[in-house]
Amino acid sequence: MALEMNMDAQKAELLLRAALLDDASNIGERLAALSADIRVEDDGEAWITLDMDLWPEDKETPEAAAIAKMLWIEIDWSMTSGTFPFAWPGLGEFSDTTTTYLRMVLDAYGGQKPREQES
Repeated sequence: MALEMNMDAQKAELLLRAALLDDASNIGERLAALSADIRVEDDGEAWITLDMDLWPEDKETPEAAAIAKMLWIEIDWSMTSGTFPFAWPGLGEFSDTTTTYLRMVLDAYGGQKPREQES
């Protein structure tokens, strides 16, 4: 019995995202990889958009490039800004773990009081 790979756009997108996670060197870049807009077409073209506040524009992506090559995909890279859910996206450059990063974010937001729920 031979197994079939059944590669489709959704599986290719998942592999590219995992490769971006491999290429990430800090929590900010991992958050960029997780939130990246990745679209793969059946004709072998892909678009990956990363938040430039989290992923340096000149950062190399050797793992993502290797996955694209193995899948015969041509990637068109682009950058966006302002899609990050928290203020101070640059804090992610100084943290290797999610818990350390969240502690830094909570400390930065520390002076704010919770909003009251509207009824």
